[in-house]
Amino acid sequence: MAGGGNDFLVFEADGRALREEERRRLSLLCRRGLSVGADGALFLSPSGEGRVRVDYFNSDGGLASFCANGTRCAARYAVRHGLASEPLVLETGWAVIPARVDAGRVTLSLPRLPPPQDPVRVWGEGLPPTGIPMCVGVPHLVVFVERGLGSLPIDTLAPPLRRHPDLSEGANVDFVEVTGQRRLAVRTFERGVEGETLACGSGVVAAAIVAAREKRVRAPVLCDTRSGVVFTVGLPADEGSGDGVTLAGDARELFAAELTEEAWQE
Repeated sequence: MAGGGNDFLVFEADGRALREEERRRLSLLCRRGLSVGADGALFLSPSGEGRVRVDYFNSDGGLASFCANGTRCAARYAVRHGLASEPLVLETGWAVIPARVDAGRVTLSLPRLPPPQDPVRVWGEGLPPTGIPMCVGVPHLVVFVERGLGSLPIDTLAPPLRRHPDLSEGANVDFVEVTGQRRLAVRTFERGVEGETLACGSGVVAAAIVAAREKRVRAPVLCDTRSGVVFTVGLPADEGSGDGVTLAGDARELFAAELTEEAWQE
């Protein structure tokens, strides 16, 4: 499946039961060129009261608490394949998240989010002196640039910030340019993938909340990503608040297949 440019392997199984060797195999499956290739893997299993549990693994095989684009894909898969019906509720490693599926568009209603943290120092040519940490299930560091986002050398600027010494868990790094009163362009370097992805759902949420809190944009916020897919972030009347935040975007089921042992051959 793919959502906003992030692509995922999807399995109907309980991710909590994975052994270490199976996690290593996931990392091999996620290799591009040598195997199927993916940004990560989703494991979906029935939970109580008609809910669906979602376990998400990054492409390095590491378990992550949340992936917004992955959760949107999980919601569409669950409805399309009869794992659950609407009103749909997904149990992620971060929180219980209601979702609404409208054909290929999925909207997540996120739980109350903590406010952005105090600014931290950032460094790199063309970057401002500070960035804003913001947690949306996983940690993010939001860095605004005045112009030239499309040509910014993220592959060299982001790795030191991804391991920022003031952020104990590290962070996904979101580079953001304001392009209109209700519009942002966002590029994200993701930890666990250790590279730029075509989109990051939690990243555009972090960017929109921080931008609204600083009065840079008004809600709803349209977020352009490298994939060309546009996300919509809905914010409450108090646009800087962490209550009532929604994320809407596409979720596509691309193909179903049977893996051979050569898919995880080293």
